[in-house]
Amino acid sequence: MPEPVALTLPVTPPFDFRLTLAFLSGFPPMQGEQATGGELRKATRLDGQTVGLVVRAGAEGLDVTLHPERALESAQVQALRERITFFLAADVNLNTFYGLGAKDEAFQPVLRELRGFHQPRFLTPFEAACWAILTQRQPLAQARRMKRALSDARGGEWEGHPAFPEPADLAGLGEDDFRALIPNGRRARALHAVTRAFQGVQTADLAAAPYGEVREWLLGLHGIGEWSALFILLRGLGRIERLHVNDPDSADPDSAFLNELLKAARPVYGDLTAPELWMLADRYGDQQGQWAIHLRSRSALIPGKEGAV
Repeated sequence: MPEPVALTLPVTPPFDFRLTLAFLSGFPPMQGEQATGGELRKATRLDGQTVGLVVRAGAEGLDVTLHPERALESAQVQALRERITFFLAADVNLNTFYGLGAKDEAFQPVLRELRGFHQPRFLTPFEAACWAILTQRQPLAQARRMKRALSDARGGEWEGHPAFPEPADLAGLGEDDFRALIPNGRRARALHAVTRAFQGVQTADLAAAPYGEVREWLLGLHGIGEWSALFILLRGLGRIERLHVNDPDSADPDSAFLNELLKAARPVYGDLTAPELWMLADRYGDQQGQWAIHLRSRSALIPGKEGAV
């Protein structure tokens, strides 16, 4: 086995890694995939190999140790550095969001409780897209079993932690092959479509492209509707600019996003209606996704608080 590779990732303060670990320990799409007891132990796939990750809070940021199956080239180390930084939102500047929140009296307790919380994303937007498909009209436990089936078949494992496949790992599968792994024709077709679409697509390009262009691209993929596209943009790409869909009154039945956000907001703002919720979100401009993230993460991070991850 090659020697581990040590990295230090700078963070943009304030950054509280304890809140990161608390979030990941309860994040439904990743339950059972990592260890979060004082440090993060997780696995990812890169260029056909599985790489274990150990992340700890350090004196100068985050101390990361990579455990590859094969020796890593310098470009691969850089790719992993960028992926982990993006996954943990370590470089996100929260100052604009904090400035807007300071003007929102009802929201100020949430800001105090969660100061330094940088919400993790999925390791890749492709994983987020697959999760969005797997959870449509399906209990979370069943979705996790299907996700694990994909990891077991075409991903990898490190210290018992599954690594979700990259698009290249699944590139040779046809719809029938997906159906053998995921016994549902509609989901198999959608997984096949997003696998083809994400091949060769770079996370950095999707994160930097105009929001509307990325949204329209996602909506053009089979199996991705309004709410699934919003989920991928927010949770997979960290695109916090918008929360609205074109017609929030006719929400996609595959997603409970609106109801969950209302549930998280009402302990803070009172008995809101959906139009009132969107009006509050609009006050946060291009930080409205960050506002929603903090509302929905509150219960996972602060014992006894209402909300939903």
